[in-house]
Amino acid sequence: MRTIVYVDGYNLYYGLLRKTKHKWLNLFSLFKDHVLDGDADLVEVRYYTAPVLGRMSDDPESPQRQRIYLQALRKMPPGRISIIEGRILASTPHQRLVKSIQEAPHLQMVQVYDFNEKKTDVNLASDMISGAWTGTYEQAVLCSNDSDLEGALATVRRHHPHLRIGLVAPIPGDDHRRISRDLVQFADWAKILSPDHLAKAQLPEQIPHTAIRKPSSW
Repeated sequence: MRTIVYVDGYNLYYGLLRKTKHKWLNLFSLFKDHVLDGDADLVEVRYYTAPVLGRMSDDPESPQRQRIYLQALRKMPPGRISIIEGRILASTPHQRLVKSIQEAPHLQMVQVYDFNEKKTDVNLASDMISGAWTGTYEQAVLCSNDSDLEGALATVRRHHPHLRIGLVAPIPGDDHRRISRDLVQFADWAKILSPDHLAKAQLPEQIPHTAIRKPSSW
């Protein structure tokens, strides 16, 4: 069964990966060897993300680590992972406080950094829909728990009922009730991605035939 996996990168990171030691993740191996059934012929993993901005990170090395990781993904294996980048839109709006600050009770509003990921959801949704119309896959697997992608799954299910849809939710724990109802209602099958899956699908410390190495802080 010709299969394409669509990975919502930020949902994967903040939903499960962020608090683990398994960020040097081999996406192709993860799905091919540890998630998909034996009848799936994994032809491509499509990874949707956006470049990290230094000012949105607690660690100034985060943007560099992300760049190294994306370089590694392109090599493991070559031509089987596509990286589709959106962008992060930064703004500094004024926001009203929910509760007053004890040390500054006169403050009612504060100015904050606000970072919004742009284009990635739209890119993923449009690619999944166009893939259904062009016959790119027999099975589409979405790795996300973001209900904003409901429309894409609903469209594929409505107009191409013969295509198989899988849902892989990157959420902590094993409670299936935490899987998005908006998404799972259109899926033929659903699984929860666990830290054990991540641990078993790590890239080598150094990518063969390259100078790319796992960041030391990972």
